[in-house]
Amino acid sequence: MCPLIAGGSVAIAGDLGAGITVVMEEIVRRLSSGPAPVSMFVVMPPPSAHWPRALNDGFSHAEELKKEGYSEGTVGAVQTFFVRGEDGPWTAERLAALAPVDVVIRLSRDLGRAKIYPTVDVLASRSRALDALTVGHDHAELAERIRHAITMLRATDAQPQSDADRVALERARKVQNFFGQPFFVAEPYTKRPGSYVSRADALRGCREILDGSHDDLPPEVFHFNGSIGDIRSKLGT
Repeated sequence: MCPLIAGGSVAIAGDLGAGITVVMEEIVRRLSSGPAPVSMFVVMPPPSAHWPRALNDGFSHAEELKKEGYSEGTVGAVQTFFVRGEDGPWTAERLAALAPVDVVIRLSRDLGRAKIYPTVDVLASRSRALDALTVGHDHAELAERIRHAITMLRATDAQPQSDADRVALERARKVQNFFGQPFFVAEPYTKRPGSYVSRADALRGCREILDGSHDDLPPEVFHFNGSIGDIRSKLGT
């Protein structure tokens, strides 16, 4: 839903209590598989005239690292993260101010309250890589289906108007829960082993859920349980 771009920039726009630190730690852990990778963090100040300068400074530092050889295809990818403190709600206008950034990951406190981690709001997050030319037609089309399902889930406040609505909302809940995966860096606290779901397995799982292949399973089993294969294995089905 929000592919990272090798050597690109990422903004983590998160509410206080949305797990900003642990999400950053998990992303860095998963990016640290290549030789000598570099992750650079730029802490953003509160909204002011310095915002554009801070963005530009971050890009400048990243470019300097690339000039020194830290770039995709050499000794690792420079991944620049823009992080800022809690100083008010993230409005559409404030998110729009992050336009120069390749990827914006919006973390929602409401999803944290619903016990869904990572707390990535797929409706407010974006990535320049999420288009048919980059990730393929099937991936881009499925992302739209997921957004439509989550939009319907929120717009109806989970109140079905018909049997068809009930089924669609149930599938949307399952997809939303499926996005909640146990982190490796959180293992000491959750006492759950971290899980890695490949992009292919994630796409397959989301498509199967929306197509009704797992209508026999309740929404709660999709939460914190890894891939569809892991879920079925744990349930013995």
